[in-house]
Amino acid sequence: MDPKDKIKKVISLTAGTGLKNGFKVRFWDGEECLVPDGCEPGFTLSLKSPGSIRNTLFPPSELNATEAYLFDEFDIEGDMFAVFETAYELAAVKRGKGELLKLLVEVLKLPRSPRKKDKGFQKKLSGELHSVRRDSEAVSYHYDMSDDLYRLWLDPDMIYSCAYFKTRETPLEQAQLDKLDYICAKLDLKPGERLLDAGCGWGALVIHAARKYGVDATGVTLSRNQAAHANRRIKELGLEDQCRVEVRDIRTLKGERYDRISSVEMLHHIGYTSLPEYFRTIKDLLKPGGLSFQLGVTNNAARGKYRGPVFAPKYFMPDYDLSPIGEYLKIAETAGFEVYDVEDLRQHYELTARHWLKRMEARHSEIAAVTGEVMFRVYRLSMALMAYGFYANMINLYHFVLRNTEGKGNFPPLTRWY
Repeated sequence: MDPKDKIKKVISLTAGTGLKNGFKVRFWDGEECLVPDGCEPGFTLSLKSPGSIRNTLFPPSELNATEAYLFDEFDIEGDMFAVFETAYELAAVKRGKGELLKLLVEVLKLPRSPRKKDKGFQKKLSGELHSVRRDSEAVSYHYDMSDDLYRLWLDPDMIYSCAYFKTRETPLEQAQLDKLDYICAKLDLKPGERLLDAGCGWGALVIHAARKYGVDATGVTLSRNQAAHANRRIKELGLEDQCRVEVRDIRTLKGERYDRISSVEMLHHIGYTSLPEYFRTIKDLLKPGGLSFQLGVTNNAARGKYRGPVFAPKYFMPDYDLSPIGEYLKIAETAGFEVYDVEDLRQHYELTARHWLKRMEARHSEIAAVTGEVMFRVYRLSMALMAYGFYANMINLYHFVLRNTEGKGNFPPLTRWY
C-alpha cells in the first residue's frame, strides 16, 4: 500500500465519519485531502515526511504529539482555536479495546522516519522546588530569554499580564494602560504612599503609579533583564527619586513597611506549598490598614486538580502551578488578611492572549530569528492554549484585594471605592 494511503487509513480510523471540526491534511509532496471528506477545514496539518504521523502518534502520549509539532514533524496553518476544538472533540470519542488495538496495529504499519526531536533542548533546573535558588532559575529561563523576543509582540510598555478591556474592540495598548489605572484605583493610591510591586516585570506598574499617582514605588523581580530595562526607563523619565526596581526575592525583604503591595500574575510562580509563606510575608511588609492587590491565574475547582499542558513546564514556563481562587483566599485569610474584593476577569485574558497570538503569528520570521523556530512554536502553542483555556473555562483570572485589618470596626467601605 502507498504510504499516503496508509496514513489516510489511520487518519480515517482516528477521526471517524462524524467529526464536526474538520481539517485539511497536506502531504510532503503537496497532495491534499479533507478530513472528513467535503468538510470546511478549520486548519491545515502539513506533514513533513512519510514518517510524520507515526512519530506523532507513537508512542501515544500528549507530550509526544506536542513535541512532534515543536520539532517540525508537522506544521499547523490557520486557526489554532480550530486545532483545539478538533483535538478535544477527538479526545472525547469513546473507543473500545478492539478499536484501539486496530488503530495501534495500523499506526505500526506506517512508514518510519528519523525523529527530529532535539534531546538537549530542554533546560534542567537545580535545587529544591520553589526554593529561592530554583525560583530564580525558573524565572530567568522564561523572562531572560531575550527582551527582543517580548518587544516584538508585547505593547510598548512591555506589559506581560492580562489587560483590561472596556470593550472587545479596545486596542491592546489602551487596554493595558486601562489595566494599570484599574489596579491603582483598586489600591486606592495616595501621593506619598509607599508601594511595593512583587514580580514587577519590566516595571510598567511602578513607573505608572509614580508618574500618575505620586507614590514612592519599589518593584522586585528575579529577572535581571527586566530590572535592567525598568531602571533604564526610570532614568530616562527622571524618576530615580520616586521609583526603582531591584533583583531580589520578596522572601528576602525584611524590616520594610509599605502602605500598598501589588502582585500581578506572580502567584503561579510561587507554588501551592509556598503560598502560606508568601501571604505571611506580604502581611508582615504591609502597614496596618494597608491594601494588597493580587492578580492571579487560577484553575477551575470543578475540574479537579489542575493538569495543564504537559509540554508547558518542560519548554515554556518551568515550575508554574495553579490553584483555585478559593485556595488562594483561604490561605490569605489564614495569614491574617481580610478579603476586601474579588472580581472575575476570565474574558479579559482570552482577549489578551488572542492579541498576543495574532501579533506573534504576524512576526513569525522575526521572532524565530531571535529564538529559533522551536521556541517560536513553544510560544505560539502556549498563547493559543492560554486563550483557549480561558475561553473554555478550564482556567480563570481573578483580581482580589486584601486588607491588613487590625482591631475592631475598621470596616471596608459601604460601596466599592474604585
